[in-house]
Amino acid sequence: MKRRGIVVFFIVLIGTILGAILGHVLKDIVPILDQGLKVGTNNLGLNLYLFDVNFSIHVNITLGAIIGLLVAFLLSDVFRRK
Repeated sequence: MKRRGIVVFFIVLIGTILGAILGHVLKDIVPILDQGLKVGTNNLGLNLYLFDVNFSIHVNITLGAIIGLLVAFLLSDVFRRK
């Protein structure tokens, strides 16, 4: 049962990524698919004189990504019930 949850998670993750990519590709035809919200952190840095390490993460939530997430979730639910 735990393995099935991991598979559903990766299907939804891949669907979200593909939805975001498709929204970006189709932004000239349907501009609203690439509009969204950018959420993330600023640079979190550690400077130890010898080396400098910076960490940051950003998530760009677009309408295309949300549509991809919903479609992938629905498809994973349909295949899970079979």
